[in-house]
Amino acid sequence: MRISLVRPTFGSRFQVTPPLSLGYLASALKRNAYRDVSLIDGSLELLKPAQALERVIADGGADVIGIQVYTGSHKWVKDFTGLVKERFKNCVVVVGGPHITALKEHAMDFVGADCGILGEGEIAIVKMLEFLEGKINDPAKVPGFFFKNKGQWRHADEKFGFLPDANDIPMPDWGILQPQKYFALMEGATMPLRGKRPAPILTSRGCPYLCTFCSSGLTNKRMMRYRDPRNIVDEILYLKKEYGVDEIFISDDNLTMNLSRAEQIFDLLIAEKANIHWRAPNGIRIDRLSAPLVEKMARSGGYYVGLGVETGNAEIMRTIKKKLNLDIVKGVVELFHRYRIKVSGFFICGLRGEHRDQVKDSIDFALTVPFDRIQVSNYIPYPGSEDFSAIFEENSPQRYAENVFKFQASEYVPPFQEMSLEEIVALQKKFIRSFYLRPRILLDLLMNLKLSQIIAILHHPSIMRWFDRKQKWFES
Repeated sequence: MRISLVRPTFGSRFQVTPPLSLGYLASALKRNAYRDVSLIDGSLELLKPAQALERVIADGGADVIGIQVYTGSHKWVKDFTGLVKERFKNCVVVVGGPHITALKEHAMDFVGADCGILGEGEIAIVKMLEFLEGKINDPAKVPGFFFKNKGQWRHADEKFGFLPDANDIPMPDWGILQPQKYFALMEGATMPLRGKRPAPILTSRGCPYLCTFCSSGLTNKRMMRYRDPRNIVDEILYLKKEYGVDEIFISDDNLTMNLSRAEQIFDLLIAEKANIHWRAPNGIRIDRLSAPLVEKMARSGGYYVGLGVETGNAEIMRTIKKKLNLDIVKGVVELFHRYRIKVSGFFICGLRGEHRDQVKDSIDFALTVPFDRIQVSNYIPYPGSEDFSAIFEENSPQRYAENVFKFQASEYVPPFQEMSLEEIVALQKKFIRSFYLRPRILLDLLMNLKLSQIIAILHHPSIMRWFDRKQKWFES
């Protein structure tokens, strides 16, 4: 079987990294003797659907095309799938990713794929191919498989694909990912890289928390699964040897959830004299840290972390179910500074039910904590989150279907009882100005920013949307 794995484009090359999830799928396929696997990364080259199809044709066609679908790329996937169906009548198009897992038949009908995989795909995609080959007779026996039977979408008996042990598959297929193609695109927007050849890795999967704005718990069942520290360090050393990688982006949702395991990783990096820089751009849970751990983070090459705060208002903190005590944030930032680790605070502007004054509380809070940088995102209720289900009226199936269709067609802006979209965007701008237009931060930026970073900032999707009069949240 000829298998093509495809990542759509989001319309921006801002901080594009190798698609680790597709790299893991490629590893799983090759380990099970499916060796004719190719990768087309639309995000890397900003491919339009027709251009991606040309790549499939240039690769000799495909028997199966697997497409990774994230919210925001669904219109691209719909157009690409339509072109594939016109050109390759017998090609099976399978889609997966959080957008499909969350919206199921609504997403499947929209994108027009033959079948889908809900949850994690490493086991499911292999079993699906065995079904297509006739080795498995019943599609319901393929974990996480979403398929049509007599014109109706059906779940497999095991509704979600899930990998119980994160060590059960080898590291991503770095040969197919070709990390060297991404080095120039992974420049930090406001904090310069210390290395010149960065690559991402994933050391764990899962998140046990219940934040209402987040959908990460959907695919991981809110369960943590950890890779063995030796396995992780071996991958870092492999990347360094084979590709000259000198900086690592640790992409975990919860790098330090298990404190002793995190210490083992850093101890091994120190003992192996890996001599590599690393950052944690996705954020570290503020209440899962200790002084000995932070010291080892610094000694092992860590120099920059993100901390997810989201809001500086205690009432909104309770509403979003993050369960973070704001009183400890300043001390944790000072702890990182003690070991010369830079810190960025992550905030969200316009959370569900948030008043203007509560956003101002977040601004005031951010100015009292010695963050080196902050990131302020506009609130977007992604499919799979508690907020999305409430806003889009999941308890009313007909209304939910109508809302989801409008949402996928980029026609729907969720209602806000407290603030308009224009107010939220204005507050976001004020938040960023208030933080960055201070002498300490401005001086640090001027001393460290490179031309490539200025270009990266100007090409940040959020910044570009500021100049769009329509202020679209979901790009088509």
